[in-house]
Amino acid sequence: MTINPGGFDVNSITLVAAGSDTFGLHDTNSLLFAAAEDIPLITVATYFHKHPGGVMALADSGIETLEDFVGRRIGFAEGGPWQLTQAMLAKNGIDVNDIEQVTVGFDLSAILNGDIDLQTVFFTNQPVLAEQEGYEVNVFIPYDYGIETSANALFTTKDYFESNPEVACAMVRAISRGWEYAFENPEEALDIVLAVDPENLERDKEARSLEVTKTVVLTPDAVADGIGSMKHSRWETVDEVLRAYGGLEAEVDLNSVYSDACFS
Repeated sequence: MTINPGGFDVNSITLVAAGSDTFGLHDTNSLLFAAAEDIPLITVATYFHKHPGGVMALADSGIETLEDFVGRRIGFAEGGPWQLTQAMLAKNGIDVNDIEQVTVGFDLSAILNGDIDLQTVFFTNQPVLAEQEGYEVNVFIPYDYGIETSANALFTTKDYFESNPEVACAMVRAISRGWEYAFENPEEALDIVLAVDPENLERDKEARSLEVTKTVVLTPDAVADGIGSMKHSRWETVDEVLRAYGGLEAEVDLNSVYSDACFS
């Protein structure tokens, strides 16, 4: 098996759909949009049971509840965390228009410099970076406020899955076991990760990221049903969020978007 690197400039959906790659990992949001465009893909696992998108505030900002968002300035980047944040606020009775909104990038300079009070983040990444810089942070995760969605979806083409279900399920199990091994052997896992890019990766940061990632992978549902297992209700929530905040208009048969056959 060949493992190809991903990144912001690599679209795994395009690569798998074209047959260049057999499997890919992507966000559930993007896979619903792919389904809306009739791209014949199917998700066979979601490894982040708890979507890591959320909002961060510095601890000394005085922002400790969602109600404290009102009258503050939030910096956001378009995408999943911002869509989920809007859904979280609406579900909890907070009018997003009562919060000043500005667009920012993924770096933390605006919030650390005090230009904004809140920032959309992936809590497996930016809050860890802030902590490494010596800042205490409060993080608000939509999943914890009633917007339960998952991420890090493993997918392939429908044709491949129908023709090679055993291989697909073997891939699901292999990645699940990889997560289990990493959590049980964190020092060895860090050695493996750091060897990929020793000049740009820092052990302390990656160790903290692994610790936080464990909380999104090993949820009670994952422990009970298996790492990577899925719930239809979470796909329904993704669909609802995208229709309200992501511009999704086409009807999508959610039952055709994913298969839990590898967990039955």
